Amino acid sequence: MSEPDIPVSQPRAWVEINLPNLIKNLAFAREISSCKIMAVVKAGAYGHGLEEISKTLEENEIAFLGVANIGEARRIREAGVSTPIYLLGASWDGEREEIVARNITPCISTVAEASAFNDIAKRRGVRLAVHLAVDTGMGRGGFLPEELPEKWAQLVNLESLIIEGIASHLSSSDEDEAFTFLQISAFEAAIESLGGLERFKWRHLSNSGGILGFPQGNCNLARPGLLLYGVSPIPSYQQKLHCVMSLKSRVTLVRTLPAGASVSYGRSFVTTKPTRVATIGIGYGDGYPRHVSGKGAEVLIRGKRHKLIGRVTMDQVMVALPDDSDVSVGDEVELFGPNISAREVATFADTITWEIFTGITPRVQRVYLRSSNEIAF
Repeated sequence: MSEPDIPVSQPRAWVEINLPNLIKNLAFAREISSCKIMAVVKAGAYGHGLEEISKTLEENEIAFLGVANIGEARRIREAGVSTPIYLLGASWDGEREEIVARNITPCISTVAEASAFNDIAKRRGVRLAVHLAVDTGMGRGGFLPEELPEKWAQLVNLESLIIEGIASHLSSSDEDEAFTFLQISAFEAAIESLGGLERFKWRHLSNSGGILGFPQGNCNLARPGLLLYGVSPIPSYQQKLHCVMSLKSRVTLVRTLPAGASVSYGRSFVTTKPTRVATIGIGYGDGYPRHVSGKGAEVLIRGKRHKLIGRVTMDQVMVALPDDSDVSVGDEVELFGPNISAREVATFADTITWEIFTGITPRVQRVYLRSSNEIAF
């Protein structure tokens, strides 16, 4: 006996990922940097969806995909993506066998790390491409510039490694111009201390802030992350970028509360007069930040902004409506997107846009728009 037909409901919380806008942002990164592109797709492509974003970027012929760990690299390969993958941070010994087996490019911070990779590659009968990491001021990994010449003599004797690249990372490209220039100078000096540009096929330093705010110097590879997803870490460039992710939900209930009614946990909001209140089916369990509570955050319904009232709960938020509002159950709600920026939400939550994007939880459905006029549902 066949199972009865069971309808599948539309989601009450979802994100729309605009892939044409992702491609536009990639084109802008290429235009402004003139470098080849390593697209940073760690943390689920900043919450946008690791596999779908990686496939779209591969179609646009990038040089590398940048990930945080071998698990992310594995998922990309299992999705059928063949673009070279670079590990942005140090790896530990429990990961290295798979890194070599999958031919993923690691960054190297110590001679011991390099030796371990060399031994695995030699045992497997392969040569592994690696990039040297240089710590010019980030402090989370890499060779110190002054120790590189001495270490270089040991590194070049590791015959199963191909030292094809050298990299560093800017710690304050959106905050501290003077220190960023010091990092750029230190990176250039490190390359010169090892014999100059011809030593390395790939030389990379700049994140999104570095691409937008600073000359690329002797680099030929850039690593945009946030920029690709439509947010500029340097506000003056924001109008050049296109929104990729929109967080949406639906109105689940509309009713009028009397004066003196409390809204949400802790009774932080109490009505002073009869008030129309809409309940929306999203909360911090979906990744909408609880810390926006009571700060003046707004949502968009039927083209108009409405303020949140009371605390954000795990599954629902509430907004106050004007008396003559035409908002009704089922209406679409924009929590952030083209009309309310993720940066605005981050400001109310006292955090950064990176955390807003990566905080969207798995229960929020990702809907991929592949043309500019496509409608999600």
